[in-house]
Amino acid sequence: MVVMCLKKLEEYIVQEVFCINLKWYRFNCGYSQEKLAELCNLTPKYISDLERGKFCPSFNKLQDIAKALNVEPFELLKPDHLEEAVKSKRIDERK
Repeated sequence: MVVMCLKKLEEYIVQEVFCINLKWYRFNCGYSQEKLAELCNLTPKYISDLERGKFCPSFNKLQDIAKALNVEPFELLKPDHLEEAVKSKRIDERK
């Protein structure tokens, strides 16, 4: 994750954007990985793997995840929250 903090926003690839947004929206909904997994009929390990960029979801799973997070699927692919996520990550690392 630290490597991603050093990149310029233009250099992010779609999968990295998705990973950051998934975690960002999940936190903002107040969901644990377990709760989100339950809402999407997925496993907590799969949600963890998605957030770490180990897997990419299918379109159907992307839709299910977006619905559980109360967002449109395309919002999980937009780089709108990258700066905010990077700043909060840096703050978390100082603790």
